[in-house]
Amino acid sequence: MIAKAVNGKAEASFDSLATLFLAQADRYRDKVLYRFSRAGEWHSLTWAEALTQVREMAQGLLSLGAARGDRVVIFSSNRVEWHLADWADICIGALTVPIYASSSRSQAAQIIGHADPAVILVDSLQRLAKLDFSRLTLGHLKVIIVLERDGAQISSLAAKILPLDGLREIGRSYQERHAGVFESIAQSLRPEDDLTIIYTSGTTGAPKGVLTTHAHYLFMVNAVDKAIPTNDQDVTMHFLPTSHSLGRLEHFMAVAKGWTFGIARSIESIMSDLQVIRPTVMFSVPRIYENAHSRIRLRLGREHAWRRKVFYWGLSLGRQRFEAQTHGLSVRWPRSVAFHIVDRLVFNRVRAGFGGRLRLAICGGAPLSPDIAAFFQGLGIAVLEGYGLTETSTVSHVNRPGRVKLGTVGLPLEGTDCRIAEDGEILLRGPNIFKCYFRDLIATEAAIDSEGWFHSGDVGMINQAGFLRVTDRKKDMIVTSGGKKVAPQKLENLLKADPLIQQALIVGQGQPHLTALLTLDRKQVLDLAEQSGVRLDRENFVSHPWVQRQVREILLRTNKALAPYEAIRSFHILEHEFTVEDEELTPTLKPRRHIIAQRYRHLIEDLYRAAS
Repeated sequence: MIAKAVNGKAEASFDSLATLFLAQADRYRDKVLYRFSRAGEWHSLTWAEALTQVREMAQGLLSLGAARGDRVVIFSSNRVEWHLADWADICIGALTVPIYASSSRSQAAQIIGHADPAVILVDSLQRLAKLDFSRLTLGHLKVIIVLERDGAQISSLAAKILPLDGLREIGRSYQERHAGVFESIAQSLRPEDDLTIIYTSGTTGAPKGVLTTHAHYLFMVNAVDKAIPTNDQDVTMHFLPTSHSLGRLEHFMAVAKGWTFGIARSIESIMSDLQVIRPTVMFSVPRIYENAHSRIRLRLGREHAWRRKVFYWGLSLGRQRFEAQTHGLSVRWPRSVAFHIVDRLVFNRVRAGFGGRLRLAICGGAPLSPDIAAFFQGLGIAVLEGYGLTETSTVSHVNRPGRVKLGTVGLPLEGTDCRIAEDGEILLRGPNIFKCYFRDLIATEAAIDSEGWFHSGDVGMINQAGFLRVTDRKKDMIVTSGGKKVAPQKLENLLKADPLIQQALIVGQGQPHLTALLTLDRKQVLDLAEQSGVRLDRENFVSHPWVQRQVREILLRTNKALAPYEAIRSFHILEHEFTVEDEELTPTLKPRRHIIAQRYRHLIEDLYRAAS
């Protein structure tokens, strides 16, 4: 057991994540912890090798003056050194402060200026160039570490800039003079000690630094393990940003459970990396499943009608089988045999696209369409949707194997509580609720009431069995001129379930009806047009009558599933996607609605003017 909840408090068999890491490294030694690619070749790092590097990095930081309670910013894309640096921070009592690699110069500066770190780690000189130190007042900064391997070039830049190899060399020297200090500091850490500051994505304003302790995540890894049991034979493929709280929890879970932790090269390389890493467990956001669903459906569209019939018949059998297993029932043998035949001949090949071993797919970060979840369940891949926020140490609810309710985010973790306020807001309480917003007492008091309930800002409902359904963000709810309240995320997810729709944003505050701003999946549109014998300009196709007709049909189909006041009456297809770089999306790819609505204000006004 890693941790257990007693009277609402975390009582850990480990006093900190640091002692957890050291114990697991001693236990597994020569087993592979990390798999990663470098210079086009795949490499492995054992637990013992990882511990050596973590110790050297930690001792290097100590030698340079980093101390317990100091903040260490990591501004980097995913790479094995990110994880090693995180453990180095944790083991000396420093607080890792992640920044998304996709963050703009101003977003990075805002977080660094607020956190006032003692150390900044960046993955490259190009990343370092994004930091405008002329606008930052950093009274505690001792050193900047660059993770790339060109040490000679880096060392020549400035006295305060070191390559990672240089830091490790300093650490080895420090160990000769201070043997045992690393272990002593790690063993001295306690559950109540601060662990990390993760800044919120800033969908509704400036990011806030969520401060959590070792106790929060000791509770979390145990609670998640109870909900979704795994073992040390499991393998995960990490592609979520490590800066994301879900990506960070995945890393902590891998260490707590002894998994092998494969690191994808990039989002673009996921499909080929799956064939190398072959995960059994995967943490993801809905977009990965949405894209895979679109690709499979598009491929089916090219098959003969009888093949499509067999596929969807098998999918129906798979759904029945899944439902029966969920309720502890058996499937009649004729249907069971039929499913196994289709599974062997068809679905095996589909699952092979995910590496062939995937059995648990945990999905969070945004709502997943129930239709897409049902699709994968029919294929034999259990997609378990969950819910949480950075302030809940990542997770508060999750569907369990054998206890799945589509369209919900599952049951609360054992030891946590959830209730719905009078205005529909989701309130949460438990050992996973964050300590405070860093240097923001007013925001903390506004978020956590006197009874310890965290006000999530999300709206939802709980069914009789205790499953939570999240409707939308409280601040995102649209009130039409007729006084009807509409949850835009629900409509956006319905639209994005279609292979042609890449992004969707619903607007209509104070208006008589709703309008959609859409972006299309260029490849899907061009492939479908080719199949239909339609020639499109590859660059400028959004205004083509055939494309407009396809989108209009998607809206008509979507509206049939909606109440009249939810119907989307007009739309506009944008020629470019919403992006993080243009600050239309948060680093977690959530839309910044107020920015998008303001940026396209004139276009939206024209749509309503044309409809009146």
